[in-house]
Amino acid sequence: MRLAPRLVSLSAAALTFAAAAGASAAPVWTGDFETGDLSQWSYKLNEQNISVVNTTVLQGRSAGQIRLTNDATWPNGIKRVELQHRPADARTAEGAETYFAWSIYLPEALAADPPTQIGYWESLNTYSQMMSFEVVGRDISFATRKPMNKVHWQGSGALTPGVWHRIAMHIQWSKNAGQGSVDVWFDGEQVVTAASAQTLNDDNPHITQVGLLRNPSEFTDSPILFLDDAVEGDSLEDIRPGLPSGEGGGGGAGGAGGTENTGGAGGEASGTTGTGTSVPATSTSTGTGTAASTGSTGQASSTGTGAGAPGEGEQTDEGCSCRAVGSPGAPAPGALAGLVIALAFARRRPRR
Repeated sequence: MRLAPRLVSLSAAALTFAAAAGASAAPVWTGDFETGDLSQWSYKLNEQNISVVNTTVLQGRSAGQIRLTNDATWPNGIKRVELQHRPADARTAEGAETYFAWSIYLPEALAADPPTQIGYWESLNTYSQMMSFEVVGRDISFATRKPMNKVHWQGSGALTPGVWHRIAMHIQWSKNAGQGSVDVWFDGEQVVTAASAQTLNDDNPHITQVGLLRNPSEFTDSPILFLDDAVEGDSLEDIRPGLPSGEGGGGGAGGAGGTENTGGAGGEASGTTGTGTSVPATSTSTGTGTAASTGSTGQASSTGTGAGAPGEGEQTDEGCSCRAVGSPGAPAPGALAGLVIALAFARRRPRR
Protein backbone atom coordinates (compact mmCIF):
# COMPACT_ATOMS: atom_id res chain seq x y z
CA MET A 1 0.00 0.00 0.00
CA ARG A 2 1.36 3.39 -1.01
CA LEU A 3 1.05 6.28 1.42
CA ALA A 4 -0.11 9.64 0.11
CA PRO A 5 2.68 12.25 -0.06
CA ARG A 6 0.92 14.39 2.56
CA LEU A 7 0.70 11.40 4.91
CA VAL A 8 4.38 10.64 4.44
CA SER A 9 5.27 14.27 5.12
CA LEU A 10 3.15 14.45 8.27
CA SER A 11 4.51 11.13 9.52
CA ALA A 12 8.12 12.26 9.06
CA ALA A 13 7.44 15.57 10.82
CA ALA A 14 5.72 13.84 13.75
CA LEU A 15 8.54 11.33 14.13
CA THR A 16 11.12 14.13 14.07
CA PHE A 17 9.20 15.98 16.77
CA ALA A 18 8.90 12.82 18.87
CA ALA A 19 12.64 12.16 18.67
CA ALA A 20 13.46 15.75 19.62
CA ALA A 21 11.03 15.68 22.55
CA GLY A 22 12.43 12.38 23.77
CA ALA A 23 15.99 13.74 23.71
CA SER A 24 15.15 16.99 25.50
CA ALA A 25 15.19 15.44 28.98
CA ALA A 26 18.24 13.19 28.75
CA PRO A 27 20.39 13.47 31.92
CA VAL A 28 24.10 14.03 31.48
CA TRP A 29 24.84 11.68 34.38
CA THR A 30 22.78 9.42 36.63
CA GLY A 31 23.59 7.98 40.05
CA ASP A 32 20.66 5.65 40.74
CA PHE A 33 22.48 2.47 41.89
CA GLU A 34 20.70 0.40 39.25
CA THR A 35 24.11 -1.05 38.35
CA GLY A 36 23.94 -2.87 41.70
CA ASP A 37 27.16 -1.25 42.91
CA LEU A 38 28.79 2.17 43.48
CA SER A 39 30.52 2.40 40.10
CA GLN A 40 28.45 5.38 38.93
CA TRP A 41 30.14 7.60 41.52
CA SER A 42 33.55 9.25 41.10
CA TYR A 43 34.83 8.55 44.62
CA LYS A 44 33.63 6.91 47.83
CA LEU A 45 34.57 8.27 51.24
CA ASN A 46 34.65 5.57 53.95
CA GLU A 47 33.18 3.10 51.47
CA GLN A 48 32.87 0.37 54.12
CA ASN A 49 29.82 2.26 55.46
CA ILE A 50 28.08 2.49 52.06
CA SER A 51 25.93 -0.27 50.58
CA VAL A 52 23.42 -0.84 47.79
CA VAL A 53 19.99 -1.97 49.03
CA ASN A 54 16.63 -2.90 47.51
CA THR A 55 14.46 -2.38 50.58
CA THR A 56 14.09 1.42 50.80
CA VAL A 57 13.95 2.63 47.20
CA LEU A 58 12.44 5.68 45.48
CA GLN A 59 12.60 4.45 41.89
CA GLY A 60 13.90 1.40 40.09
CA ARG A 61 15.09 -1.55 42.16
CA SER A 62 18.08 -0.16 44.10
CA ALA A 63 19.18 2.71 46.30
CA GLY A 64 22.26 3.60 48.32
CA GLN A 65 22.47 3.33 52.10
CA ILE A 66 24.91 5.48 54.06
CA ARG A 67 25.63 4.96 57.75
CA LEU A 68 27.73 7.44 59.75
CA THR A 69 29.56 6.04 62.76
CA ASN A 70 31.82 7.72 65.27
CA ASP A 71 34.85 5.87 63.91
CA ALA A 72 34.27 6.98 60.28
CA THR A 73 37.02 9.57 60.62
CA TRP A 74 38.87 11.25 57.75
CA PRO A 75 42.57 12.20 58.19
CA ASN A 76 41.57 15.79 59.02
CA GLY A 77 39.34 14.60 61.89
CA ILE A 78 36.00 15.10 60.13
CA LYS A 79 33.47 12.28 60.53
CA ARG A 80 32.11 11.49 57.09
CA VAL A 81 30.59 8.86 54.81
CA GLU A 82 29.91 10.26 51.35
CA LEU A 83 29.61 9.66 47.64
CA GLN A 84 31.28 12.07 45.25
CA HIS A 85 30.24 13.12 41.76
CA ARG A 86 32.70 15.01 39.57
CA PRO A 87 31.09 16.59 36.50
CA ALA A 88 33.14 17.00 33.34
CA ASP A 89 35.63 19.79 34.07
CA ALA A 90 34.13 22.19 31.50
CA ARG A 91 30.73 21.90 33.18
CA THR A 92 31.97 23.69 36.32
CA ALA A 93 34.22 26.22 34.56
CA GLU A 94 33.75 30.00 34.63
CA GLY A 95 30.41 30.89 33.01
CA ALA A 96 29.13 27.30 32.86
CA GLU A 97 25.84 26.13 34.39
CA THR A 98 25.04 22.94 36.28
CA TYR A 99 21.69 21.37 37.17
CA PHE A 100 21.89 18.69 39.86
CA ALA A 101 19.37 16.86 42.05
CA TRP A 102 19.20 13.91 44.43
CA SER A 103 16.64 12.29 46.72
CA ILE A 104 17.11 11.31 50.36
CA TYR A 105 15.21 9.30 52.96
CA LEU A 106 15.88 9.38 56.70
CA PRO A 107 14.39 6.55 58.79
CA GLU A 108 14.79 8.78 61.85
CA ALA A 109 15.38 12.49 62.29
CA LEU A 110 19.03 13.49 62.50
CA ALA A 111 20.43 14.71 65.80
CA ALA A 112 20.18 18.38 66.70
CA ASP A 113 23.70 18.24 68.11
CA PRO A 114 26.08 17.80 66.42
CA PRO A 115 24.67 19.22 63.16
CA THR A 116 25.11 17.19 59.97
CA GLN A 117 25.85 18.22 56.40
CA ILE A 118 24.06 16.10 53.78
CA GLY A 119 25.44 17.64 50.57
CA TYR A 120 27.78 20.34 49.33
CA TRP A 121 29.98 21.57 46.47
CA GLU A 122 33.69 22.25 46.85
CA SER A 123 36.80 22.85 44.76
CA LEU A 124 38.95 19.91 43.78
CA ASN A 125 42.60 19.93 44.96
CA THR A 126 42.13 23.05 47.12
CA TYR A 127 39.02 21.64 48.86
CA SER A 128 37.28 24.91 49.68
CA GLN A 129 33.59 24.42 50.33
CA MET A 130 31.42 26.81 48.31
CA MET A 131 27.86 25.90 49.39
CA SER A 132 26.16 23.29 51.55
CA PHE A 133 22.97 21.85 53.01
CA GLU A 134 23.05 21.35 56.77
CA VAL A 135 20.58 19.60 59.05
CA VAL A 136 19.83 20.21 62.74
CA GLY A 137 17.11 17.81 63.88
CA ARG A 138 14.32 18.24 61.32
CA ASP A 139 15.50 21.68 60.20
CA ILE A 140 17.45 22.04 56.97
CA SER A 141 19.32 25.11 55.73
CA PHE A 142 21.21 26.12 52.60
CA ALA A 143 24.20 28.48 52.69
CA THR A 144 26.90 29.76 50.37
CA ARG A 145 30.42 30.46 51.65
CA LYS A 146 31.89 33.27 49.55
CA PRO A 147 32.46 36.16 49.50
CA MET A 148 30.94 35.72 52.97
CA ASN A 149 28.98 33.01 54.75
CA LYS A 150 25.29 33.56 53.95
CA VAL A 151 22.22 31.46 54.80
CA HIS A 152 19.75 31.75 51.92
CA TRP A 153 17.05 29.39 53.19
CA GLN A 154 16.03 27.72 56.43
CA GLY A 155 13.34 25.02 56.27
CA SER A 156 12.02 24.66 59.81
CA GLY A 157 10.73 21.12 60.34
CA ALA A 158 10.94 20.44 56.59
CA LEU A 159 13.17 17.34 56.68
CA THR A 160 10.60 14.92 58.03
CA PRO A 161 11.76 11.32 58.58
CA GLY A 162 10.03 8.32 57.07
CA VAL A 163 9.39 9.92 53.65
CA TRP A 164 11.48 10.74 50.60
CA HIS A 165 12.64 14.31 49.95
CA ARG A 166 14.26 15.77 46.84
CA ILE A 167 16.81 18.58 46.58
CA ALA A 168 17.49 20.21 43.22
CA MET A 169 19.96 22.95 42.28
CA HIS A 170 20.84 25.22 39.38
CA ILE A 171 24.31 26.75 39.70
CA GLN A 172 25.81 29.53 37.58
CA TRP A 173 29.56 29.14 38.06
CA SER A 174 31.76 32.20 38.55
CA LYS A 175 34.61 33.47 40.71
CA ASN A 176 32.82 36.83 40.58
CA ALA A 177 30.06 37.07 43.18
CA GLY A 178 28.19 39.46 40.90
CA GLN A 179 27.94 36.80 38.19
CA GLY A 180 27.61 33.57 40.18
CA SER A 181 24.17 32.48 41.40
CA VAL A 182 22.26 29.52 42.83
CA ASP A 183 18.64 28.34 42.63
CA VAL A 184 17.34 25.64 44.98
CA TRP A 185 14.18 23.50 44.96
CA PHE A 186 13.00 21.38 47.87
CA ASP A 187 10.36 18.73 47.12
CA GLY A 188 9.53 20.57 43.90
CA GLU A 189 9.07 24.01 45.49
CA GLN A 190 11.62 26.71 44.67
CA VAL A 191 13.02 27.99 47.97
CA VAL A 192 16.06 29.95 46.70
CA THR A 193 15.88 32.11 43.57
CA ALA A 194 18.98 33.50 41.85
CA ALA A 195 20.96 33.90 45.08
CA SER A 196 24.13 35.84 44.28
CA ALA A 197 27.38 34.23 45.43
CA GLN A 198 30.91 33.42 44.43
CA THR A 199 30.31 29.85 43.31
CA LEU A 200 33.84 29.03 42.08
CA ASN A 201 36.74 29.10 44.52
CA ASP A 202 39.38 29.00 41.79
CA ASP A 203 40.07 27.51 38.37
CA ASN A 204 40.07 23.93 39.66
CA PRO A 205 37.15 21.64 38.77
CA HIS A 206 34.40 21.60 41.39
CA ILE A 207 32.76 18.48 42.79
CA THR A 208 29.70 17.60 44.82
CA GLN A 209 29.59 15.17 47.74
CA VAL A 210 26.39 13.79 49.25
CA GLY A 211 25.95 11.68 52.36
CA LEU A 212 26.56 12.40 56.04
CA LEU A 213 29.31 14.64 57.44
CA ARG A 214 29.99 16.06 60.89
CA ASN A 215 32.80 18.26 62.14
CA PRO A 216 35.31 16.64 64.54
CA SER A 217 33.36 15.65 67.65
CA GLU A 218 32.36 12.51 69.50
CA PHE A 219 28.80 11.20 69.15
CA THR A 220 26.92 8.06 70.15
CA ASP A 221 24.20 7.83 67.49
CA SER A 222 24.67 6.08 64.15
CA PRO A 223 22.45 7.88 61.62
CA ILE A 224 21.36 6.25 58.36
CA LEU A 225 20.50 8.03 55.11
CA PHE A 226 19.13 6.42 51.95
CA LEU A 227 20.04 8.04 48.63
CA ASP A 228 18.46 7.56 45.20
CA ASP A 229 17.92 9.13 41.77
CA ALA A 230 20.87 11.53 41.67
CA VAL A 231 20.96 13.34 38.33
CA GLU A 232 23.09 15.94 36.55
CA GLY A 233 21.55 17.66 33.53
CA ASP A 234 21.36 20.68 31.28
CA SER A 235 17.92 21.88 32.36
CA LEU A 236 15.46 21.74 35.23
CA GLU A 237 13.43 19.24 33.22
CA ASP A 238 16.45 16.94 33.03
CA ILE A 239 16.81 16.65 36.80
CA ARG A 240 13.10 16.40 37.78
CA PRO A 241 12.96 18.70 40.85
CA GLY A 242 9.74 17.18 42.20
CA LEU A 243 9.18 13.74 43.68
CA PRO A 244 7.10 11.08 41.91
CA SER A 245 3.38 11.40 42.62
CA GLY A 246 2.50 10.06 46.05
CA GLU A 247 6.04 10.20 47.41
CA GLY A 248 7.47 12.33 50.22
CA GLY A 249 6.78 15.95 51.09
CA GLY A 250 5.91 15.47 54.74
CA GLY A 251 7.16 18.87 55.90
CA GLY A 252 6.85 22.50 54.87
CA ALA A 253 9.60 24.14 52.88
CA GLY A 254 10.08 26.74 55.59
CA GLY A 255 11.04 30.36 55.30
CA ALA A 256 13.43 32.28 53.14
CA GLY A 257 16.79 33.14 54.61
CA GLY A 258 19.15 35.91 53.65
CA THR A 259 21.49 36.03 56.63
CA GLU A 260 24.99 37.31 56.03
CA ASN A 261 28.13 36.72 58.04
CA THR A 262 30.71 39.36 57.30
CA GLY A 263 33.23 37.51 59.42
CA GLY A 264 33.62 34.73 56.88
CA ALA A 265 32.67 31.09 56.80
CA GLY A 266 32.04 29.37 60.08
CA GLY A 267 31.48 32.59 62.04
CA GLU A 268 28.43 33.94 63.78
CA ALA A 269 25.50 35.60 62.06
CA SER A 270 22.26 37.11 63.18
CA GLY A 271 19.02 35.69 61.79
CA THR A 272 15.85 36.75 60.06
CA THR A 273 12.57 34.91 60.12
CA GLY A 274 10.28 33.97 57.26
CA THR A 275 7.32 31.72 56.59
CA GLY A 276 6.58 29.45 53.70
CA THR A 277 3.92 26.98 52.61
CA SER A 278 4.69 23.66 50.96
CA VAL A 279 2.17 21.73 48.89
CA PRO A 280 3.66 18.23 48.58
CA ALA A 281 2.21 15.30 46.70
CA THR A 282 0.35 13.79 49.64
CA SER A 283 -0.12 16.55 52.21
CA THR A 284 -0.14 20.28 52.82
CA SER A 285 1.80 21.87 55.63
CA THR A 286 3.14 25.23 56.65
CA GLY A 287 6.59 25.82 58.07
CA THR A 288 8.18 28.76 59.81
CA GLY A 289 11.88 29.16 59.20
CA THR A 290 14.53 31.12 61.02
CA ALA A 291 17.63 31.87 59.02
CA ALA A 292 20.48 31.78 61.47
CA SER A 293 24.06 30.71 61.55
CA THR A 294 26.06 30.29 64.71
CA GLY A 295 29.45 28.82 65.28
CA SER A 296 28.28 27.05 68.43
CA THR A 297 25.31 25.18 66.99
CA GLY A 298 26.87 24.80 63.58
CA GLN A 299 23.73 25.77 61.68
CA ALA A 300 24.93 26.42 58.16
CA SER A 301 28.45 26.67 59.51
CA SER A 302 31.43 25.98 57.32
CA THR A 303 34.01 23.30 57.75
CA GLY A 304 36.59 26.02 57.32
CA THR A 305 38.99 25.19 54.51
CA GLY A 306 36.56 22.68 53.06
CA ALA A 307 35.65 19.10 53.80
CA GLY A 308 38.15 17.65 51.37
CA ALA A 309 41.24 15.76 52.36
CA PRO A 310 44.28 14.20 50.71
CA GLY A 311 43.35 11.25 48.56
CA GLU A 312 40.17 12.67 47.03
CA GLY A 313 42.05 13.67 43.92
CA GLU A 314 42.33 10.03 42.85
CA GLN A 315 39.49 10.28 40.38
CA THR A 316 38.20 7.61 38.05
CA ASP A 317 35.57 7.63 35.32
CA GLU A 318 35.18 3.86 35.33
CA GLY A 319 31.61 2.67 35.60
CA CYS A 320 30.03 6.09 35.11
CA SER A 321 26.56 5.71 33.61
CA CYS A 322 26.99 8.79 31.45
CA ARG A 323 25.11 9.69 28.32
CA ALA A 324 26.27 12.35 25.91
CA VAL A 325 24.32 15.58 25.94
CA GLY A 326 21.39 15.32 23.56
CA SER A 327 21.55 11.55 23.20
CA PRO A 328 18.15 10.16 22.22
CA GLY A 329 15.81 8.87 24.87
CA ALA A 330 12.33 7.42 24.80
CA PRO A 331 9.81 9.56 22.85
CA ALA A 332 7.62 11.68 25.07
CA PRO A 333 3.96 10.57 25.39
CA GLY A 334 2.78 13.91 23.97
CA ALA A 335 4.93 13.45 20.88
CA LEU A 336 3.51 9.97 20.24
CA ALA A 337 -0.02 11.30 20.66
CA GLY A 338 0.73 13.99 18.09
CA LEU A 339 1.94 11.33 15.66
CA VAL A 340 -1.27 9.32 16.03
CA ILE A 341 -3.45 12.41 15.49
CA ALA A 342 -1.46 13.45 12.43
CA LEU A 343 -1.79 10.00 10.87
CA ALA A 344 -5.52 9.84 11.59
CA PHE A 345 -6.12 13.32 10.17
CA ALA A 346 -4.24 12.55 6.97
CA ARG A 347 -6.05 9.26 6.49
CA ARG A 348 -9.51 10.84 6.82
CA ARG A 349 -8.91 13.41 4.08
CA PRO A 350 -11.02 12.51 0.96
CA ARG A 351 -9.19 11.63 -2.21
CA ARG A 352 -9.73 13.98 -5.10
